[in-house]
Amino acid sequence: MSRRAFVTGVSGFAGRELAAQLVGAGWQVEGTVNSRTSGVAGVVEHRVRIDDHGALAALIGPFAPDVVFHLAAIVDTVTTPDVDELHRVNTLGTVAVVEALRAAAPSARLLFTSSSFAYGRTAPDAQPVQESHPLKPVTPYGVSKAESEAIVARFRDETGADTVVTRAFQHSGSGHTGEYALADWARQLVAIERAGDPGTIATGNLEVARDYLDVRDVASAYIAVAERGRAGETYNVCSGEPVTMRELLTGLIDAFGLDVRIETDPARVRAIDQPVFVGDPDNIHADTQWAPRYSRAEMLAALAASARASS
Repeated sequence: MSRRAFVTGVSGFAGRELAAQLVGAGWQVEGTVNSRTSGVAGVVEHRVRIDDHGALAALIGPFAPDVVFHLAAIVDTVTTPDVDELHRVNTLGTVAVVEALRAAAPSARLLFTSSSFAYGRTAPDAQPVQESHPLKPVTPYGVSKAESEAIVARFRDETGADTVVTRAFQHSGSGHTGEYALADWARQLVAIERAGDPGTIATGNLEVARDYLDVRDVASAYIAVAERGRAGETYNVCSGEPVTMRELLTGLIDAFGLDVRIETDPARVRAIDQPVFVGDPDNIHADTQWAPRYSRAEMLAALAASARASS
């Protein structure tokens, strides 16, 4: 019998890739969508409010999933968000998911996708950041993820539910859009390419170093944790290797095959920006044998191709 996965946020950036990999591996997949579809053949989609636990229970119960992947969230790490809406979706949405599981599918495994933003600022001597590092988020998005982790932990403690948590570090690749550095650079480079003249790309601070993965590797990590992760455990999803934003920009320019001028835009430079933020992947490696397959060059090539196709 094929396994069954229910994916909240199945039409999101990581959700689409996760669904495609699950379907490709023979899983039956259903999930929730908001304003757009996933575009993944074979996925049964349901348009519901993520904070409606009754509606979720009515979907999850008859489907009887083996795993519920809870990805649905407002991922607002750059702009100033609507905090009420962010917590309705991210925090109350997590409450609704665990209550739906409590009522309709208590034996399903819950994989909650948290974020490295739950850590907040981390000191240079704390790199690479381990899962035991205290959560001290500094953004509304990070706060919503830390609060949601607490909700999942309480659900596990109260019911003995089978839960696992992932904290993904930054990722990009095909289909990456929004107000993020790499997605923004890709849009600028498409415009420069179509203009046909030498152009200038505006950036923020390029000397900071971050931990980036291809979204395809993030999705495969979620599946590995769902299949082999230890109940109650938390796993960083990361490479463990810092890369400067300058290296990423240079690689993206190379992926487009352009000759452009780089110009720092003071409006894009954050007042406080930690120099290095990188995760420790030892836990996920040890428990699931997962490791990234895609290089940063492949990630940037996929981003360039999708930016061209969607513009």
